[in-house]
Amino acid sequence: MNNYIHISQNEIETTIFRYTPIEYVLPVIVKGQNALSSPRKWDDPFENMLKLRKHPLRDRAYGQCWTLNEETDAAWRMYVPMRNGVRLKTTIKKLYQSLIHSLHASNDPQWKENGTIDPLAETACFIGRVQYKKEEEVKSWFTEPRLTNIGSQLQAESLLIKREAFVPENEIRLIYLDPCNNGTNDYYTYNFELSNIIEQITFDPRMVDGLYDTYSRILHKFGYAGDISRSTLYQVPKLELPA
Repeated sequence: MNNYIHISQNEIETTIFRYTPIEYVLPVIVKGQNALSSPRKWDDPFENMLKLRKHPLRDRAYGQCWTLNEETDAAWRMYVPMRNGVRLKTTIKKLYQSLIHSLHASNDPQWKENGTIDPLAETACFIGRVQYKKEEEVKSWFTEPRLTNIGSQLQAESLLIKREAFVPENEIRLIYLDPCNNGTNDYYTYNFELSNIIEQITFDPRMVDGLYDTYSRILHKFGYAGDISRSTLYQVPKLELPA
């Protein structure tokens, strides 16, 4: 089974980013947990087409959206319009393995030593590059007869299809298919060591100085050891002008 979907082996070390409000990050570092959301919480109705088909597996999926875009003005304004955001930096492999490791640790504490692969983790955890298609192509994909007997990988692929209007997002998605989910939970959380997974936290370039200083101290206080900075996207350059 290919758990890296639309991602080649030589791309798994690629850097990815997540733009999110700071209040979503603080619980991660305080509780040591990452949260994936149900597709029903996502804005675009095309992103949960299996639900429209009333497929029996439609309620067991959770996902988290990242991007290959290092920094754009549009990203800050789109994902954190209240000017209270941060940009998290990691790699495709580190993010995927954070989920795999969490499941292994909970099901088999000795998994690192004996080298076993938990079948649950292998069929439930995926990460993939979103494919952008014309609207008619999206509709065609979800009306194919093959989706009647969909398996884990095909279900994960169904969450990696978006319309061409969303191309600028350039998304990578972490996906978990919970075999125990009955459709009542909006989020799935798992153990997440922020300092070991997130290489850098960059604060919103529009955030006021006082808030940036306060949040930086909080992150350090709770043990985040990675790089913390503020984006210089809007910083006025120092130029040496001719006399």
